[in-house]
Amino acid sequence: MKKSIVFIVCFFCITLSSFSQSKLYGVFENKTLFQMGLVEDSQGKSVSGPIRFAPVANYTIQAHKDISGKFGLYTGIGVKNVGFISKYNDSLYSEVRVKSRAYCLSVPLGIKFGNMQEERYFYIAGEFLAQVDYKEKVFIDGDKSKRKNDADINKINYSGIVGFNMKNFMIGMEYTFGDFYGDNYHLMPAKSNSTYTYGTPTKSNILTFFIGFRTNLSAKEAAAPEKKQLQQASLYY
Repeated sequence: MKKSIVFIVCFFCITLSSFSQSKLYGVFENKTLFQMGLVEDSQGKSVSGPIRFAPVANYTIQAHKDISGKFGLYTGIGVKNVGFISKYNDSLYSEVRVKSRAYCLSVPLGIKFGNMQEERYFYIAGEFLAQVDYKEKVFIDGDKSKRKNDADINKINYSGIVGFNMKNFMIGMEYTFGDFYGDNYHLMPAKSNSTYTYGTPTKSNILTFFIGFRTNLSAKEAAAPEKKQLQQASLYY
């Protein structure tokens, strides 16, 4: 994990240095996530996926570069609250509900196209996710148990993001390409029958819908660079 964090920091620094040939401006992003697990069980049990609401711990500091009035690039570094809820139905228990989540260190790299001056644009991004601090809550017929084991999840994941930004408001969706759970994961509720376990999920991707806000940290320089240049030029005449 330490090597992954070093890699992320180095990648972020190199990206910023490549952008530094021209004017950058900072953006703070805050999202509210609505997440759904796309889970398939190797034992063929029915797994449904109610929506998980994650309004906190989804923050990113970004560096933006507008190449022209209609096209731009951005990268950043942040934290993200990633997870989902799985509901198992079988004959042994009337209901088993599992809440899984991991805090992630995230590094997005994206392009945006639209009206940069009015901050109205579409964007597409890829995101590197280092998943840490895993926690699992299991509810069996009303009883709750907890488990915390980082070895049960994939430490590295990747996602694709598409969205639309209008001034400070944004909306979009995200999909994780890799499985959330590791190959050795299987559900073992603490209060279940010790001889009874669930199979390892053969698929555990996450589909996320989000709303959020982007705050320009240097609005005056970013919003009207051409106007500022004209004002400076007028001083020489």
